Amino acid sequence: MKRVIKIFAMSSALLAGPVSAEGPTEGCYVRDYSTAHLASQPAQVVDWMQMWVYSDQNQNKLANMRVGFTDQGHVANSKHAGKVLDQFLLCFDYEGRKGCTVECDGGNFFITRDTGDAIIIETSYLTVGETDGCGGAVDLAEVPGKAVKYKLYRADARQCEGARTVYDFVDSDEVVDESPSSDGESK
Repeated sequence: MKRVIKIFAMSSALLAGPVSAEGPTEGCYVRDYSTAHLASQPAQVVDWMQMWVYSDQNQNKLANMRVGFTDQGHVANSKHAGKVLDQFLLCFDYEGRKGCTVECDGGNFFITRDTGDAIIIETSYLTVGETDGCGGAVDLAEVPGKAVKYKLYRADARQCEGARTVYDFVDSDEVVDESPSSDGESK
């Protein structure tokens, strides 16, 4: 019930603001970074990511994000290193830019490129993981305030089962696979 109230409140707030609820194209987006890629990017905190973008019954665009963190960058040797955290986002179009945001100023991302097969999201502040307060637990930005981009590949919905079921927004509680995968070697 708490989640239903939270979603209703966030949806109402979004509709009352100066943005329309368009946002990114619905579907599943994933990325599983290779060991070689992570070794070449020592500040990167994201090991893998799943993002499920969908519309609710009121046609509000929403996203569930699930992130597996590395043990490097600003999460190295922290309690979040190697952990999987989730986040719920409200999506929008703002001044011609598609993006999603975390409630309570937990940050946001914008889509900088959408090829149909992949999207690139850019953020300088986006927190993931629930906390007792507003926002989230871990910032996806590698350096506070400095923009970072993540390329996510469009995938079959089964690749996002973990993200889809995070907030119980699907009819089935069945999780196909707890580990993410991508369509090829990360670049």
